[in-house]
Amino acid sequence: MTSLRLLLASIGAVLFQWAFLQGLPLSQYGNPYIYIWVLMLLPQPMSRQSQFLIAFLLGSIMDSFEQSGGAHSLACLVLILVKPSLENALLGFRKPEEDEGLAALPLGAFATTAGALVVLHHLILFIMENYGLQHLDTLLMRTLFSSLVTLLLLVIIHALTARRYAKK
Repeated sequence: MTSLRLLLASIGAVLFQWAFLQGLPLSQYGNPYIYIWVLMLLPQPMSRQSQFLIAFLLGSIMDSFEQSGGAHSLACLVLILVKPSLENALLGFRKPEEDEGLAALPLGAFATTAGALVVLHHLILFIMENYGLQHLDTLLMRTLFSSLVTLLLLVIIHALTARRYAKK
């Protein structure tokens, strides 16, 4: 994925997040956060420093919009930290130079991998927003509901944008 395409995807995801998703009356149960789609597009051959930098910048942008005190940044950094190990566990080992990221996966493999990453991201995010595990039932409900809606939107985006599904 070229740097320009990654930049455009980042801008588009953040704008869509704020133009359409932040105003939904779901805030009591958590909002869908599709901006993490950009982090899922990052291929493994990209340097780890670049991946962490992109995750931190994207999380910081979301933190500044939501005034969440670094919760989005931490959740994005954890997602990038865990992503290669989780991909290897769920998809099998792939040579880093041949790995094009989750964008090149079939829909089922994408949904499984993205689902695990989304739940992890949301769990970290909501733990940080709530300052711990005091209200475990609310935390789990927010994580579950928000993860399901986010995953549904990510699967739709993947089906619309993945090269595997594009007409030739």
